[in-house]
Amino acid sequence: MSSSPTTPPKTYACGFMFSPNRSRVVLIEKRRPLWQAGLLNGVGGKIEPGETPLEAMRREFREETGIDHADWTRFATHVGPGFEVSYFYADSAIYDCAATKTDEPVVIVEVAELTRYPLVASVGYLVPLAIEREGLQLPVLFRAA
Repeated sequence: MSSSPTTPPKTYACGFMFSPNRSRVVLIEKRRPLWQAGLLNGVGGKIEPGETPLEAMRREFREETGIDHADWTRFATHVGPGFEVSYFYADSAIYDCAATKTDEPVVIVEVAELTRYPLVASVGYLVPLAIEREGLQLPVLFRAA
């Protein structure tokens, strides 16, 4: 009996940088993949071979916003069929230095106004989870059905 090789899941890192008082968050207006086009999401992308999720988070944030921030905390992981996303947060006084460096515009949004924007669905619960993280056992694990 032969066994078929298992395809490793596609892995991604995604992060939310907050102002020090957590009232504002850096997001990006997605152009791709198509199902995210026109929606706001955290900043991130694919984890490259040999990279850790944290290294990918730092690299992606630097490439997309121009900010090289080393102090990211993993707070959630979403695992589904064929994918795994590691979510990070950071609180930083330099959040407002984030600038668009690709074809996907960077936006800084008031957290209290978040629901007024077109969002990737998970952003609606991930941002509050990242803000209210005290007392949680991190990272929180979400499994797709």
